[in-house]
Order: sequence, then C-alpha cells, then structure tokens
Amino acid sequence: MKAKIILLFGLAALIVAGCMTTSGVTPMGQDTYMIARTQWGFTGPAPIKAEALKEAEDYCKKQGKVLRVTKTVEIGIKFGSEPAAEVYFKCLDPNDPELKKPAVIEEV
Repeated sequence: MKAKIILLFGLAALIVAGCMTTSGVTPMGQDTYMIARTQWGFTGPAPIKAEALKEAEDYCKKQGKVLRVTKTVEIGIKFGSEPAAEVYFKCLDPNDPELKKPAVIEEV
C-alpha cells in the first residue's frame, strides 16, 4: 500500500513538472543564435523562458563572451499546444561597443 502511494505521488509530480524539449543553441548568423523550448504540463511560458535565458548565458560564457538578448517570445497554454518560449540572442566580445548602448529587447 505504501509503495502505491509513493508511486502515485511520483507520477503526480512528473505530470505537474512536465517534459521539456529544447532546440539547443541554433545559429542564425554571425554571433546570433536562437533557443526554442516547450514544456508539456501545467506551467506558463515564463519559467520556460527563464531556462532558455540561462542556457543562452551559459553558452556565451563558455565562449568568453557576453549575452545580449535581442528578442523573446512567450507562447501560453492553448488547446492542442504546449507552453513555449523562444530566446534570440548574440554572443558579443566583452569590449564590443554594442554593449555600451541600451539594450533593446523585442518581447512577443
């Protein structure tokens, strides 16, 4: 009986947490990239976008560069689709003059 309860709670946690898929970092041109993520389950797009932003920052840091987000897209829960997020970004050298300008981030 105890094992059934533990299994039931584990299954419920898996359903609530959902399954996340990611495109990984996808090149879109010179120093410009995109990450797309979806997550099945009961969540909104904000935590999905946060994970994509973290992945983008980690990617740029590994190259010794600085993350510059140019666009984000959030797709909420709709019938027949999963919540999703996209992050478009550049990895710039730390001394790049573009970093001195105010960031302009298009949010959709």
